[in-house]
Amino acid sequence: MRFVPLDRMETPYLVLRPLAPADAPALFDEMLGDIGTMRDLPVPRHRNVEQTAAFIDEALRGWQDGTLIRYALECKETGRLTALIELKPALPRIEVGVVISRLGGARRRRAGVLALQDLLDWLIEQPGVYRLFACCAVDGAAHSSMERLGFVQEALLMNHEPRPNRGLLADNSYLYARTRPAPTLPEPPNEGVAWLRTTLQWSLENA
Repeated sequence: MRFVPLDRMETPYLVLRPLAPADAPALFDEMLGDIGTMRDLPVPRHRNVEQTAAFIDEALRGWQDGTLIRYALECKETGRLTALIELKPALPRIEVGVVISRLGGARRRRAGVLALQDLLDWLIEQPGVYRLFACCAVDGAAHSSMERLGFVQEALLMNHEPRPNRGLLADNSYLYARTRPAPTLPEPPNEGVAWLRTTLQWSLENA
């Protein structure tokens, strides 16, 4: 089964949509090139817009084969990008990654968290999806919101991820997950038993 992503979603303040090539300058300025925003993430901060353009091209290829989905959250009022959401589907699970811009104030961040909540609620109800999971820095700010988003902390992972923007080759992470019960598959027929029953029936009929 292949995961079918959501094309678009709107909240009172934001629009969730796929990344587009024209987003590169804003995505670099608002998030991927910003030191504070990228501080605790396991990927290096972008040094120029060309890196961000390549990041978007990778997302467009991933969207085509369903292996990598990247959304932008865009403010309806200003048109500014407020967050980046990444999904890596490998059913029955989806890994979720989120970058929320530190620029523009707390109101934009709160609106981004609410939009993320709507997306997560939609994701966990999709056919074939039974687990959403995410990792975040133990001493970062992200983990404080995870339980509000419906996640449960499953583990403390020692030296699980690098923090290149802090000069760390390995650092601890919390593992969070949100799950729903999976249906039980019917038991396959036991071919050996079926063959034995057929043989016995033939033997009795021809005795």
